[in-house]
Amino acid sequence: MKDTRKRKPHGVMAVVASVLLQLSASANASGQVLVSEKNQLTTIIVFLSLFTITLAITFIAGRKNKSVGDFYTAGGGISPRTNGMAIAGDYLSAAAFLGVSGLIALYGLDGITYVVGFFVSFIPVLLLVAEPCRNLGKYTLGDVLAYRNSFRATKTVVAVSSILVALFYMVPQIVGGAVIIRALVGIPYEISVIAVGSSMLVYVMFGGMRATTAVQVLKACLLISFCFVLVVLSWLPYGFDLGQFFKSVVDNVGIQSHVLATLLKGESTLSLAEAGQRFMEPGLYLKSPVEQASLGLALVLGTAAMPHILMRFFTVSGAQGARTSALYAMGAIGFCHILIIVIGFSAALNVGPGEIIAMDKGGNLAAPMLAQFLGGGPDSAMGNFMLALVASVSFATIVAVVAGLTLAAASALAHDVYVGAIKNGDASERQQATAARLATVAMALISIGAGIAAKGQNVAHLVGLGYAVAASANLPALILTLYWKRCSTAGVVAGVVGGTLLSIGLLLVSPNMTYPIVVKKAALDAVADIEPRVLKAELAQRHDDALEIRKLKADLATAKGVIASISDNATSLIGLREPLITLRNPGLISIPAGFALVFLFSLLMPSGYSSSRWSELVVRRETGYGAAASISH
Repeated sequence: MKDTRKRKPHGVMAVVASVLLQLSASANASGQVLVSEKNQLTTIIVFLSLFTITLAITFIAGRKNKSVGDFYTAGGGISPRTNGMAIAGDYLSAAAFLGVSGLIALYGLDGITYVVGFFVSFIPVLLLVAEPCRNLGKYTLGDVLAYRNSFRATKTVVAVSSILVALFYMVPQIVGGAVIIRALVGIPYEISVIAVGSSMLVYVMFGGMRATTAVQVLKACLLISFCFVLVVLSWLPYGFDLGQFFKSVVDNVGIQSHVLATLLKGESTLSLAEAGQRFMEPGLYLKSPVEQASLGLALVLGTAAMPHILMRFFTVSGAQGARTSALYAMGAIGFCHILIIVIGFSAALNVGPGEIIAMDKGGNLAAPMLAQFLGGGPDSAMGNFMLALVASVSFATIVAVVAGLTLAAASALAHDVYVGAIKNGDASERQQATAARLATVAMALISIGAGIAAKGQNVAHLVGLGYAVAASANLPALILTLYWKRCSTAGVVAGVVGGTLLSIGLLLVSPNMTYPIVVKKAALDAVADIEPRVLKAELAQRHDDALEIRKLKADLATAKGVIASISDNATSLIGLREPLITLRNPGLISIPAGFALVFLFSLLMPSGYSSSRWSELVVRRETGYGAAASISH
């Protein structure tokens, strides 16, 4: 007889969903989230479904790992097309999908500058480093540089630089992901950080490069597909007439008012029509050409020396595969960036800059809010389902990028430091495997700890700093090792150490740091601006101004609290009252300095060993002769 009794949900997934639902309900009670409480369960189920799929992929892929080479580079057996999509998955971070679309929604054309920089950066990769690195390297950037330089010295300094770059890039991903997931679903910040860290630990620890690649490909396909759906839904009301769509953006009163009141701070004489057109012109966000050039230089050149990107070229069978991978990556990244541009303008048009800022001042929730709107709005089931998909794709995006960074950092720590510098390359397969897994756990714990410690801090500048360190320290050493006969070990060490220290040092004296006196002055200016407005609004005694008065009084109380909490003698972390330089990204100074250091120390301290290896390097770099035997060994 058939049992018709109602069965209660059981199993691990049901327990996890129940716990997350309780956490979400608790967070809902203490703060605003995008998903209403009645739709929390749907969002969590979508989250857990995607996580279960990626977990299954990890264990299936992990069963194929038989050696250290499989763990680091999947034995060089990944196809160029798959590797290209994995590179796109590695590169299309939460900053690209959520951050850039938000910048476009709030600042218009200026946000596109980041997209262009991200895309153009693959041209140096394709032309200068993809093929040579595949021909010369085995697992890491350190392998390439050690080919004609002192083994231990090169391995040590490059490993430290690569780990720092990975951490600089990883921490903002984890922090940003935790904040976004908290706003989307209501899961507390600390739980989100641990979830991201634990997920990427599982992917890397048990699956290695194969699992990381599979997750990155899945994430790239999901992100591009979802962006495409959002663009189609955005253009549908306009009959896919792009001219009419962008005309609607320019003519939108909300955007026009945002430009005049918020971006130009009411100090412009532009008409509403002119303000709408101004939204499609540069200068609303990146107002300094020098700052823009410095950031652009770091983005374009930094990618060519990012360890987690370079590592992917060792996963294909040859130099042609490395070139083809880069081309597939450029195609996928370029297409996705075009979609992100449209999403940003669509969010400004359909959601409105004011509503986006109300949820998140940085605009990071523009794309999720647009998805909710296009699905039918906050009160509709489809709108919240669309939002749940965005949250899940965002989570997959963050975990995939962090997994790639963790694998790159762990390989630098285990392969370059332990096997290379400490064991001088003499380590058994078992020792290398143990070192790789211990290094993975160490990087996971460090990143989780840094993510939790950075709660409430503005760490967005660390992404740019990661690119700056890569472009200032790793790139000069890599390019000159590959293409300059007189490059020596002393030059490589000086360039890597000097470029790293200079990049970090310039950051510490830049406007990115918190300067209490500057903060206090801004609060004093805010009080001087808000108090007359409160008085004027209260004297008018209009009923519809009540909400605005409460908001102004709250802002006034916050500003006065800031003033009271900062003494007149307060200084920054390193004892400065104000920044010494105006550049937020140090690339314009540190990148030329990095090249200069390699040149100078190579000329002052030449190396006979480096010179003697030059002819062999040129042959191997151009033909790949001997690369297969090296990797097999």
